[in-house]
Amino acid sequence: MQAIYNAFECACICANNKERKTRENKDKKKKKKKLANKGKTQKIRRNPIMIETVFTSQTLMGLISDKKSFESITDDYFKILDLDGDGTLSPLELRKGLNRVVAVESEVASGEETDSVYEAIFERFGQNLAPEKFRDLISEILTAMARAFGNSPVIMVVHSDGLIMEAVRHESGKAM
Repeated sequence: MQAIYNAFECACICANNKERKTRENKDKKKKKKKLANKGKTQKIRRNPIMIETVFTSQTLMGLISDKKSFESITDDYFKILDLDGDGTLSPLELRKGLNRVVAVESEVASGEETDSVYEAIFERFGQNLAPEKFRDLISEILTAMARAFGNSPVIMVVHSDGLIMEAVRHESGKAM
């Protein structure tokens, strides 16, 4: 009888240890997932993955009209671009990062092509952008893109971690 009890007790102890290890593994996975999500606000890939996607002007406008999501997403991008962490985007920080956030091609435009665009941005929004001004800038850029696309569906290759892909993900999340 004692042998049966010992065998049963041993099996229970093994099962409890297995459950504990399973819980510990799940906790470790949750922590890794949190760290991975936290890392998203830390960096935009230097060589981003390009994704072909289909969207409409409503995709872009839908993101802008969802104030809470739009504010959260633009705040994340602001933190990524604010390299010195001073709470404003300098002209240098904006020039370094904005192309990566809103670009739709694998090649980022440079030089004379963008100088006039940045001059217009700085004239309109000032030299150092606070988060609210950055949000206004992104809203204007996405609105201009939406107007240009009209009501027709657009097939485009975009950066996997750019704003257009965020708008597509936002729309997909709403559809579910």
